[in-house]
Amino acid sequence: MELFFTTEISDSYVMLSEDESRHCIKVLRKNTGDNVQVIDGNGNLYIGTLEIINKNKPAKVWIISKTHFEASQFQSGFHLAIAPTKNADRMEWLMEKTVELGIASLTLLQCEHSERSNLRMDRLEKIAISALKQSKQYWLPQINNSIAFKKYIEQFPANASGYIAHCADGIKEEFNSKTIKPDCYVLIGPEGDFSETEIKLALNKGIKAISLGVSRLRTETAALYACGVYRNFKDI
Repeated sequence: MELFFTTEISDSYVMLSEDESRHCIKVLRKNTGDNVQVIDGNGNLYIGTLEIINKNKPAKVWIISKTHFEASQFQSGFHLAIAPTKNADRMEWLMEKTVELGIASLTLLQCEHSERSNLRMDRLEKIAISALKQSKQYWLPQINNSIAFKKYIEQFPANASGYIAHCADGIKEEFNSKTIKPDCYVLIGPEGDFSETEIKLALNKGIKAISLGVSRLRTETAALYACGVYRNFKDI
């Protein structure tokens, strides 16, 4: 059964957005009285009965049952901080794929070599919600606004396990099941890589330099590779 998404929730019913209502009524041809499944991105699945007051207005779903799924089941401890690629389409593709794999959060970094500083956050969230429904998951990752690299490092959680993937020379650990911690933050730079200053800032903060294999990967490929390695670690 198709999943719908909403954040408008009361004790006895949920309201679908205009877009979700349009898809439900005009595309899927749902009618009043049909059972539908709705998620809220916070681990909750609602099963309810559809009520269509007006086909051109948001629909209401009367709640029959509610099931809560703990984050540990469906949301990993993988936090990705990445400099947006020049081509916005590549980041949108990455958003979709990382949601499917169960990412916990994504933060956009403004780096010295960045060719793009911002992306449309509403667009990213829409893509994330679509991927969440398609992959039948219940936890929407946290999508954080763009932040300067230095500020991100200054605010980095004291006890977090951080990893920075860069192409500069130096001692690096292989990012695999032996080095990964259950809750980890992976930093991926722009197409021009992190600057020497940024790498030093990260290392001085206790963030470890990692290798993602012998090949030089595109920004979005490196991010997806790291996410996949973590997903495999969680499944072991």
